[in-house]
Amino acid sequence: MTSAASIIDAPKVELIMPASLGDIASGWRQLWRAVPGASPFLAPAWLDAWAEVYAPGRTWAATLRDDGQLVALLPLFVWDKALLLAGTGPSDHGGALILPGYDRWAGALLEAAVDAVEDDFDRVDLQQLSPASPLANAEVPGWCPWTEAGNFCVTLSLDPQAMPKKMSDDWHYLVRRLQREGGLIDVVGPQEIGCGIAELERLHRLRWRTRGQSGMLADPLLRDLVATAAPRLAADGLLRLYRLQLGGETIAVLLMLRGDDTACYYLSGFDPAYARFSPGTALIGSAIADVAGEGAITFDFLRGGEAYKYRWGAEDRPLVRRVLTR
Repeated sequence: MTSAASIIDAPKVELIMPASLGDIASGWRQLWRAVPGASPFLAPAWLDAWAEVYAPGRTWAATLRDDGQLVALLPLFVWDKALLLAGTGPSDHGGALILPGYDRWAGALLEAAVDAVEDDFDRVDLQQLSPASPLANAEVPGWCPWTEAGNFCVTLSLDPQAMPKKMSDDWHYLVRRLQREGGLIDVVGPQEIGCGIAELERLHRLRWRTRGQSGMLADPLLRDLVATAAPRLAADGLLRLYRLQLGGETIAVLLMLRGDDTACYYLSGFDPAYARFSPGTALIGSAIADVAGEGAITFDFLRGGEAYKYRWGAEDRPLVRRVLTR
């Protein structure tokens, strides 16, 4: 770790082109693990897969090093005449990875990126930022900045009384009932990730079909992203795929991204024929109990104000959008 005494006095930003992003994978991974509270959506396992699916050959990064160590990384791409954060769209959190002590260089990172882009764009659109992100106040000379509210995420703080008593009682009852019926909740192992994702797709489709809708995974790009990212996330210890089996059949799957101090509930699916067992509640409660026992600080239900999230005691957490125009 770079010591505070060696923090650079002036930035020298390096631009990493698409063909070279793989060359910094190890340093990127180390930086992600070193940044307190870094979102799993900024991990290379997620963004590499996103780049392959959504912006192949068009995703690059502005980086900053101190004494050879990667201390800041801002991944970007251009689409529809906008300079955007890599991951925009299917990622519920955006931002840059910047080690503590280097936050003041966020503007320099962004300025270097804006100056280097050869593609035609007329705005910089940084979405899903934490209000505490150094990008939330970043400025670039010659560009007019403004900030507005972004999509909010719904987040549960994992204190000892995180789960409301009614939900805790309901969850324990459901688990006991499932156990009496021979049900089993487990975590899909590394060798079964592909099969687990296939089951998630099947069950997600089944669940939404009962509502006359197609669900998120009807989008072929998102479907490809999940399938591509899952084994990479698992290899880096950032994926948790919960599975509920009954009578030897998988009836529900929940996909969770696991950060250092947070867990993100991203997708799930269940067979509506087994709705009487409330499989979604059973899996969510198991995931919350697991990560709370592991010392996680938050359980993030991500975007969307669905009523069931608040029954777990979760609250809205506002995000911001930073836009710069000529």
